[in-house]
Amino acid sequence: MRILLVGEYSGFHNSLKHGLELLGHEVCIIGDGDGFKGYPVDIDISSQFFRKYWLTHKLKVAWWKLTGHNLEDRLKYVRFRESEHQIQDYDIVQFINSNAFNCNARTERKMIDRLLKIKARFFLVACGDDYEYTRYLTETHQGYSILESVKNGDQQQADFQHTFKYLQPEYRDNYEHIVNAASQIIPSNVDYAMALTQQPKATDIIPAPINCAKFPLDINADFSIIQIFLGINRANYWKKGINYFEQALNEIKRRYPDKVRIHVVENVPYAAYIKKYHTAHILLDQVLCYDQGYNALEAMLQGKVVFSGGSESYLKGHGFESVPVIDARPDVDYLIEKISHLIEHPEDLLKIGKAARNHVLEHHESLMIAQRYEALYTAATTHQ
Repeated sequence: MRILLVGEYSGFHNSLKHGLELLGHEVCIIGDGDGFKGYPVDIDISSQFFRKYWLTHKLKVAWWKLTGHNLEDRLKYVRFRESEHQIQDYDIVQFINSNAFNCNARTERKMIDRLLKIKARFFLVACGDDYEYTRYLTETHQGYSILESVKNGDQQQADFQHTFKYLQPEYRDNYEHIVNAASQIIPSNVDYAMALTQQPKATDIIPAPINCAKFPLDINADFSIIQIFLGINRANYWKKGINYFEQALNEIKRRYPDKVRIHVVENVPYAAYIKKYHTAHILLDQVLCYDQGYNALEAMLQGKVVFSGGSESYLKGHGFESVPVIDARPDVDYLIEKISHLIEHPEDLLKIGKAARNHVLEHHESLMIAQRYEALYTAATTHQ
């Protein structure tokens, strides 16, 4: 099959592409590389020109203030149109999101409409914020979520524009437009499956694919100083609950000044990010989730002990008895207790790290996950 993957977040579509190509399919990714993260894509419509230089960035901001139009979006659309000859004759077109190109809703709709003209079967992955997920969090969900700081009054709704924009009519319409065209919607983890229990086109969870060959076991066997890594994407600071980690680390530094070394990085490109936690024993991923995201899974594959989603909801959603992840909860005292235990019992770091790698190899390997996607694609094309 010829497969077009639309958009890229966190390396998801690159890992899926790897697996699908091993199965013999022809796969192309079109996207913007997810901004500063710079994920590889085959057809690049990014607008780095306006971010690369101080002058062009200021020009973009000034033009937006004067006209209300985003020059980045215009450049993306121009580059998309220039690439249209490369996005014809596909059997499968899969969107990673209803806002896969990170443009305003009007510009995004133009590109969506042109993609939906391809004579193909369409699929939508649920692996990030979208209309149904945001509506679920604001209307139905019980317990903590990425909107915890809004609920607690620490932040305003306006500070979460990236999430709440999906409730705006034009973004909702774009989502529903793709859903109407899609054969199925595929949740990648428990967080997104929760929002789709009433969605008739939703499939069972297909876990996020990981290209396991890229990540060898990389456990730091020197436990004389416990290395703790925290990577911060400032735009997602409150959504991921990084404030809980920072408060916990303040106490950890006070308790164990000679036993720990804490590394904190902010807003670094993906390629640099994965190199920076090379020596880490513990990686603090995110708090306000029920499943693991890409950073967590890739670190687990390398044998790091990861704090991320590992709740009862996760275990039930996947049918697991346990998971080698430290379930990160929005409770500073709890986080301090869990980190302290690992510092005082470094033998557990080795045991959990090896189990974490085996877990990813067993449940997320890209070829295995690609086979599950292939089955969906085949069934859809067979019955068209």
